[in-house]
This record gives sequence, structure tokens and C-alpha cells, in this order.
Amino acid sequence: MSSGNEYYFEYMRELLGERYSDFVAAYNDKPRYKALRVNTRKITVEQFKRLFGTPLKQNALCGNSFYCDVKPSLDPLYHAGLYYMQEPSAAAAVAAFAPYIGERVLDLCAAPGGKATQAAEYMSGGVLFCNDPEYKRTKALAENIERLGVSNAVVTCNTAGDYRRAGFDGYFDTLIVDAPCSGGGITRYEDVPYSAEIVAGCAARQRAVIDDATELLCRGGYMLYSTCTFAREENEDVVRYISSKGFRTVDIPLADGAERGIAEPNARRIYPMNFDGEGHFYCVLQKTAGGEAERASARKKRATATFGRLKLDIAEINGRFVLPFDLPSLDGLNAVKIGTAVFDGGKDAAHALTHALTDEQVEAFGTVELGELAGEYIRGRQLEVCAPQRGMLIATVGGHALGLVKSAPTGDGTSALKNHYPKYLRV
Repeated sequence: MSSGNEYYFEYMRELLGERYSDFVAAYNDKPRYKALRVNTRKITVEQFKRLFGTPLKQNALCGNSFYCDVKPSLDPLYHAGLYYMQEPSAAAAVAAFAPYIGERVLDLCAAPGGKATQAAEYMSGGVLFCNDPEYKRTKALAENIERLGVSNAVVTCNTAGDYRRAGFDGYFDTLIVDAPCSGGGITRYEDVPYSAEIVAGCAARQRAVIDDATELLCRGGYMLYSTCTFAREENEDVVRYISSKGFRTVDIPLADGAERGIAEPNARRIYPMNFDGEGHFYCVLQKTAGGEAERASARKKRATATFGRLKLDIAEINGRFVLPFDLPSLDGLNAVKIGTAVFDGGKDAAHALTHALTDEQVEAFGTVELGELAGEYIRGRQLEVCAPQRGMLIATVGGHALGLVKSAPTGDGTSALKNHYPKYLRV
């Protein structure tokens, strides 16, 4: 047993009983599985399969998740925001939660953004609050939100208590709590310390988060609670704690590879001996008590921006021009990123804007298809390409936006593309 943690395996033996030997066999013998989730905000699954080229094996727990061991940092399609790397089991929770996702969504522990960006795929508008209480984790969160083109998102660095003090009680109709946990479901590939004290400490912190988080949801709203551990104290026991606060569990479909919770039949557990992935737990609950609250809209000024043939309606919020969306007042919150920036600080388009535009808007802006040269682009190299027009253009791969280039003559009758891919994103 590779973990070497006697307490962990004794805990699992007691939890699983006669199935323990199957768990140990899977723990030691199965490979680590990796998967990508197609970003259906930008591309359909069938379009992606044709563009990706390599055959993909379906993840039974999520319709747009596929097993694939790819190096995303070297793949232009990843840089174009067409997919997100997400552990196969982790994709199951939001896929099951999809019918209950509304228009005022808060992912309370969102970094690095897997569940938040997945939830965004099921939203037709509204606002998505992506929060993480650790500031250093919000950088990756904001980058993923930007790359996947989620233009109606706000990234914050706060606690649930901060949200309450800012007046958000009863505001959200959808709440995601992917709770920090003891990590018992991922010990196969991460060196996770495990003890009775750690489990008890995590369970106590989860209940403390729940005390404030449940007040943020409106009556009739839905909550997704999830962890990547097997501990009952952090899973079913916390679900019962949530239920005691005026919630009922919701019976979601039992997908192939998942099983019902322990004494909580509406909860779902995923074990490595039942599924090609790691451990995960999730449960959907509906709030049956409490009230519902409105909130003043953020102060904004309407304006327009023109890039080539593209004319955009934009909004000025907190001194920055962004694509407009239904945003409430953010007073009292530490907002790290608000919506999608339109300008780069001057008059040129911001890199983030290229990922938030529709295909039609990208064409109206003006494009140059890079094809096989896309790999050179994400490395920051200058490209000698015959551009259809001069000035700032959107570089594309397979017709999908990668970022900005500026076309200029070289003096010998040809043209070169000055690479504007952000340095912090380059390979």
C-alpha cells in the first residue's frame, strides 16, 4: 500500500467492510486517470472531437468529459479555452447539479475553477461569483475564468462571513460548496497526511463554513455540497448538519460508477474500484426555509467600443470598461476580477476580450488563422504570415480565438505579425 498511512487504511477497512480488498486492489493497481472537459460555451462536443483529432473515451459521469492524457500547456486548443483539465470523478458533481443551476450563483471555494467554469456552461445569463478565501489561489482561478471566456463572472477573495456582512443573505439562488477536506479520495497520487485529528478538524471547519454559507441562499434555492474524501464525518454527517438548517436532500440520477451515500440515499459516492477515477462525494440540497433578498445593482455607465467592424456595448464599473452583465453592488467584497476587461489600459483590445467574444464577433473584429503556427504563437514568437488586413487582429486556431496580433508590413512586400500573447501565459 503506497500511502504508508495505517490510520487511513484502517478507516477504509471499517468503512467498506467486505469490499475493502477491492478498494485496496484498485488503490494499488489502477493508473492515475486524467480527463479533459470540453468547454461548451465555446464549442460543441462534436466540433471539438473533429478539431482535436485524437480519439477520446467518454467519461460516464459527465457528457462533455473525456479521458485524455494530454499536456495542456503545450496545446493551442487549451490556450484557446476549448477545454479544461478536470479529474474524471470531480466532473460528476456539477453535471448532476446542472438542472438546478440558476442565475445568481456563488461558488464559495472555487479555486482553481473546475466546478465554477463547469457551472458557467449551464448558465444563460445572470452572475457567477467565484470566490476563494486564499488570495494566492485566486490568480489561477481568474486566469481559468478568463481563458474559458466566462464574461459574467466576478472573482472575489472573501469568506462566507464576509458575504453576510456585505449584505448578501438570501441573495443567491445557487450555492456550490466544494469544501476543503482531508483529501482521502486523492491519496493515491498526493501525499496527504491523514489522521483522526485531521478528519475531525476538517469536519469542524466545514460546519463553520456551512453556518454562514446556508444563510446566503434564498428559500427554494439549491446547494451542491462536495468533497474529495471518503470520511463520513465530512460527508454524510455534514449533509445531515445542513439538513438541520432548513434543507432537504434532492434525489439526483444515479450515474454509472457512482453509488448512494451511507445512510443518505440521495448523496453520491465515487470509489476507485467502481470507476476509473479518484474518490469524490456530492449531494444536492434545496433550502426550504428562510427568505429571499434583492440587492442594488452596481453603479455603471453604458458606452460603446469599436474594433474593426465590431461594435460592442460595454459598461464602466469601478473605473474599468467590461462587457455588461447583471451585476449587483460589490460594496463590502474584495473583488479580484470583475467581468471581462475590454481595453488593455489604452485603446487596444484586452486579451481577455478575445476569449469572451462569440464566433461572429471574432470574425467582425478581424482574424488571421494560424493553423500549425499556433504552437509558435503561444511561445511568444513573431510570425511571418500573410494577414488579410493591417492593424490589430485576433489570432485563431481552428477558427477559435487564441489572442491578439498586430499585422504590419516588413518592407520587403510581406507582412509580419507582432505577437501580443501575454507573457505570463506563454509556454
